[in-house]
Amino acid sequence: MPRPRFTALDPDKRRAILEAAADEFARDGFDGASYNQIIARAGISKGAMYYYFDDKADLYLTTIGDVIERMFAAVGSLRDYDDAASFWAAIRDLSGRMIGFIAEEPRLPGLAKSLLSADPALAEALAAYIDQTRAFMAGLIAEGRALGAVRDDLPEPLLASLLTGLGEAFDRYLLARWGELSEAEMAALPDQIVDLYIRLAAPLDLAVELTQAGAEPTS
Repeated sequence: MPRPRFTALDPDKRRAILEAAADEFARDGFDGASYNQIIARAGISKGAMYYYFDDKADLYLTTIGDVIERMFAAVGSLRDYDDAASFWAAIRDLSGRMIGFIAEEPRLPGLAKSLLSADPALAEALAAYIDQTRAFMAGLIAEGRALGAVRDDLPEPLLASLLTGLGEAFDRYLLARWGELSEAEMAALPDQIVDLYIRLAAPLDLAVELTQAGAEPTS
Protein backbone atom coordinates (compact mmCIF):
# COMPACT_ATOMS: atom_id res chain seq x y z
CA MET A 1 0.00 0.00 0.00
CA PRO A 2 1.26 3.52 -0.73
CA ARG A 3 2.31 5.67 2.18
CA PRO A 4 -0.05 8.39 3.47
CA ARG A 5 2.05 11.11 1.84
CA PHE A 6 1.17 9.72 -1.58
CA THR A 7 -2.57 9.76 -0.96
CA ALA A 8 -2.21 13.33 0.35
CA LEU A 9 -0.51 14.48 -2.86
CA ASP A 10 -2.16 16.80 -5.33
CA PRO A 11 -4.28 14.59 -7.66
CA ASP A 12 -2.36 15.72 -10.75
CA LYS A 13 0.96 14.73 -9.16
CA ARG A 14 -0.45 11.36 -8.11
CA ARG A 15 -1.72 10.79 -11.63
CA ALA A 16 1.66 11.72 -13.14
CA ILE A 17 3.41 9.11 -11.00
CA LEU A 18 0.85 6.40 -11.75
CA GLU A 19 0.86 7.16 -15.48
CA ALA A 20 4.66 6.98 -15.65
CA ALA A 21 4.62 3.70 -13.73
CA ALA A 22 1.87 2.23 -15.92
CA ASP A 23 3.83 3.07 -19.07
CA GLU A 24 7.00 1.39 -17.80
CA PHE A 25 5.36 -1.68 -16.27
CA ALA A 26 3.17 -2.24 -19.34
CA ARG A 27 6.17 -2.10 -21.66
CA ASP A 28 8.81 -3.95 -19.62
CA GLY A 29 6.94 -5.91 -16.95
CA PHE A 30 7.70 -5.77 -13.25
CA ASP A 31 11.20 -7.22 -13.45
CA GLY A 32 12.24 -5.26 -16.53
CA ALA A 33 10.86 -1.87 -15.53
CA SER A 34 13.41 0.62 -14.24
CA TYR A 35 12.44 2.26 -10.96
CA ASN A 36 14.83 5.11 -11.73
CA GLN A 37 13.25 5.62 -15.16
CA ILE A 38 9.79 5.79 -13.60
CA ILE A 39 11.04 8.37 -11.12
CA ALA A 40 12.59 10.44 -13.92
CA ARG A 41 9.45 10.29 -16.06
CA ALA A 42 7.29 11.29 -13.10
CA GLY A 43 9.48 14.35 -12.57
CA ILE A 44 10.24 13.75 -8.91
CA SER A 45 13.38 12.96 -6.91
CA LYS A 46 14.35 9.47 -5.80
CA GLY A 47 14.12 10.58 -2.20
CA ALA A 48 10.58 11.83 -2.73
CA MET A 49 9.54 8.50 -4.27
CA TYR A 50 10.59 6.69 -1.11
CA TYR A 51 8.34 9.02 0.86
CA TYR A 52 5.44 7.68 -1.22
CA PHE A 53 6.23 3.97 -1.68
CA ASP A 54 8.26 1.36 0.16
CA ASP A 55 9.81 -0.01 -3.02
CA LYS A 56 9.13 -0.88 -6.66
CA ALA A 57 6.79 -3.71 -5.67
CA ASP A 58 4.68 -1.28 -3.65
CA LEU A 59 4.46 1.09 -6.64
CA TYR A 60 3.62 -1.81 -8.97
CA LEU A 61 0.76 -3.04 -6.82
CA THR A 62 -0.57 0.50 -6.44
CA THR A 63 -0.43 0.97 -10.22
CA ILE A 64 -2.27 -2.30 -10.92
CA GLY A 65 -4.83 -1.47 -8.25
CA ASP A 66 -5.41 1.96 -9.78
CA VAL A 67 -6.12 0.46 -13.21
CA ILE A 68 -8.50 -2.12 -11.73
CA GLU A 69 -10.38 0.54 -9.77
CA ARG A 70 -10.69 2.77 -12.85
CA MET A 71 -11.92 -0.22 -14.84
CA PHE A 72 -14.65 -1.04 -12.30
CA ALA A 73 -15.66 2.64 -12.23
CA ALA A 74 -15.81 2.88 -16.04
CA VAL A 75 -17.62 -0.42 -16.60
CA GLY A 76 -20.11 0.03 -13.79
CA SER A 77 -22.84 -2.47 -12.97
CA LEU A 78 -25.71 -4.16 -14.77
CA ARG A 79 -28.39 -1.81 -16.03
CA ASP A 80 -32.09 -2.05 -16.80
CA TYR A 81 -33.08 -5.70 -16.44
CA ASP A 82 -36.14 -7.33 -14.94
CA ASP A 83 -36.41 -10.75 -16.58
CA ALA A 84 -34.20 -13.50 -17.98
CA ALA A 85 -33.82 -12.02 -21.47
CA SER A 86 -33.06 -8.49 -20.28
CA PHE A 87 -30.60 -9.90 -17.71
CA TRP A 88 -28.46 -11.38 -20.47
CA ALA A 89 -28.95 -8.26 -22.61
CA ALA A 90 -27.53 -6.28 -19.69
CA ILE A 91 -24.59 -8.72 -19.51
CA ARG A 92 -23.94 -8.06 -23.21
CA ASP A 93 -23.99 -4.33 -22.55
CA LEU A 94 -21.59 -4.75 -19.61
CA SER A 95 -19.26 -6.85 -21.76
CA GLY A 96 -19.29 -4.16 -24.43
CA ARG A 97 -18.31 -1.52 -21.89
CA MET A 98 -15.49 -3.75 -20.68
CA ILE A 99 -14.10 -4.21 -24.19
CA GLY A 100 -14.49 -0.47 -24.70
CA PHE A 101 -12.40 0.26 -21.61
CA ILE A 102 -9.71 -2.17 -22.79
CA ALA A 103 -9.62 -0.51 -26.21
CA GLU A 104 -9.23 2.93 -24.64
CA GLU A 105 -6.53 1.79 -22.18
CA PRO A 106 -3.84 0.37 -24.48
CA ARG A 107 -1.52 -0.38 -21.56
CA LEU A 108 -3.96 -2.82 -19.98
CA PRO A 109 -2.82 -5.89 -21.98
CA GLY A 110 0.80 -5.19 -21.09
CA LEU A 111 -0.05 -4.75 -17.43
CA ALA A 112 -2.10 -7.95 -17.47
CA LYS A 113 0.80 -9.85 -19.03
CA SER A 114 3.15 -8.43 -16.41
CA LEU A 115 0.86 -9.71 -13.68
CA LEU A 116 0.67 -13.19 -15.20
CA SER A 117 4.46 -13.44 -15.19
CA ALA A 118 5.07 -11.68 -11.87
CA ASP A 119 6.17 -13.29 -8.64
CA PRO A 120 3.16 -15.13 -7.11
CA ALA A 121 3.56 -13.03 -3.97
CA LEU A 122 2.72 -9.92 -5.99
CA ALA A 123 -0.43 -11.51 -7.39
CA GLU A 124 -1.44 -12.64 -3.91
CA ALA A 125 -1.14 -9.03 -2.72
CA LEU A 126 -4.02 -8.20 -5.07
CA ALA A 127 -6.29 -10.69 -3.30
CA ALA A 128 -8.74 -7.94 -2.35
CA TYR A 129 -9.44 -7.22 -6.02
CA ILE A 130 -9.73 -10.93 -6.79
CA ASP A 131 -12.23 -11.28 -3.94
CA GLN A 132 -14.14 -8.30 -5.34
CA THR A 133 -14.39 -10.03 -8.72
CA ARG A 134 -15.55 -13.28 -7.12
CA ALA A 135 -18.18 -11.45 -5.08
CA PHE A 136 -19.40 -9.73 -8.24
CA MET A 137 -19.69 -13.10 -10.00
CA ALA A 138 -21.56 -14.64 -7.06
CA GLY A 139 -23.96 -11.70 -7.05
CA LEU A 140 -24.65 -12.09 -10.77
CA ILE A 141 -25.37 -15.79 -10.36
CA ALA A 142 -27.79 -15.12 -7.49
CA GLU A 143 -29.60 -12.36 -9.39
CA GLY A 144 -29.72 -14.44 -12.56
CA ARG A 145 -31.18 -17.43 -10.75
CA ALA A 146 -33.87 -15.27 -9.18
CA LEU A 147 -34.95 -14.27 -12.70
CA GLY A 148 -34.66 -17.75 -14.21
CA ALA A 149 -31.73 -16.57 -16.33
CA VAL A 150 -29.10 -18.83 -14.73
CA ARG A 151 -29.28 -22.59 -14.29
CA ASP A 152 -29.79 -23.91 -10.77
CA ASP A 153 -28.69 -27.53 -11.24
CA LEU A 154 -25.07 -26.83 -10.30
CA PRO A 155 -23.69 -25.65 -6.95
CA GLU A 156 -22.99 -21.92 -7.04
CA PRO A 157 -19.26 -22.31 -6.22
CA LEU A 158 -18.83 -24.78 -9.10
CA LEU A 159 -20.70 -22.59 -11.58
CA ALA A 160 -18.75 -19.52 -10.45
CA SER A 161 -15.49 -21.43 -10.88
CA LEU A 162 -16.46 -22.56 -14.38
CA LEU A 163 -17.47 -19.04 -15.42
CA THR A 164 -14.29 -17.57 -13.95
CA GLY A 165 -12.20 -20.15 -15.81
CA LEU A 166 -13.97 -19.29 -19.05
CA GLY A 167 -13.29 -15.61 -18.47
CA GLU A 168 -9.61 -16.26 -17.76
CA ALA A 169 -9.30 -18.34 -20.94
CA PHE A 170 -10.87 -15.50 -22.91
CA ASP A 171 -8.48 -13.00 -21.30
CA ARG A 172 -5.48 -15.12 -22.32
CA TYR A 173 -6.80 -15.40 -25.87
CA LEU A 174 -7.23 -11.64 -26.06
CA LEU A 175 -3.79 -10.93 -24.60
CA ALA A 176 -2.11 -13.31 -27.03
CA ARG A 177 -3.72 -11.60 -30.01
CA TRP A 178 -3.83 -8.00 -28.83
CA GLY A 179 -2.89 -5.69 -31.67
CA GLU A 180 -3.64 -8.34 -34.28
CA LEU A 181 -7.44 -8.18 -34.12
CA SER A 182 -9.24 -6.02 -36.66
CA GLU A 183 -11.80 -3.41 -35.65
CA ALA A 184 -14.58 -5.77 -36.75
CA GLU A 185 -13.11 -8.63 -34.71
CA MET A 186 -12.88 -6.40 -31.63
CA ALA A 187 -16.48 -5.30 -32.11
CA ALA A 188 -17.60 -8.95 -32.24
CA LEU A 189 -15.88 -9.92 -28.98
CA PRO A 190 -18.63 -8.91 -26.51
CA ASP A 191 -21.25 -11.08 -28.23
CA GLN A 192 -18.82 -13.97 -28.63
CA ILE A 193 -17.88 -14.13 -24.96
CA VAL A 194 -21.44 -13.58 -23.74
CA ASP A 195 -22.74 -16.34 -26.02
CA LEU A 196 -20.23 -18.67 -24.37
CA TYR A 197 -21.37 -17.57 -20.91
CA ILE A 198 -25.01 -18.11 -21.89
CA ARG A 199 -24.32 -21.62 -23.21
CA LEU A 200 -22.59 -22.48 -19.96
CA ALA A 201 -24.78 -20.71 -17.41
CA ALA A 202 -28.31 -20.33 -18.79
CA PRO A 203 -31.04 -23.01 -18.73
CA LEU A 204 -30.90 -24.97 -21.99
CA ASP A 205 -34.08 -23.63 -23.59
CA LEU A 206 -33.12 -20.03 -22.83
CA ALA A 207 -29.56 -20.60 -24.05
CA VAL A 208 -30.85 -21.89 -27.39
CA GLU A 209 -33.24 -18.95 -27.74
CA LEU A 210 -30.72 -16.24 -26.86
CA THR A 211 -27.73 -17.54 -28.78
CA GLN A 212 -29.79 -18.07 -31.93
CA ALA A 213 -31.67 -14.77 -31.89
CA GLY A 214 -29.16 -12.69 -29.90
CA ALA A 215 -30.17 -10.43 -27.05
CA GLU A 216 -30.36 -6.77 -27.95
CA PRO A 217 -27.97 -4.56 -25.90
CA THR A 218 -29.64 -2.17 -23.52
CA SER A 219 -29.32 1.54 -24.18
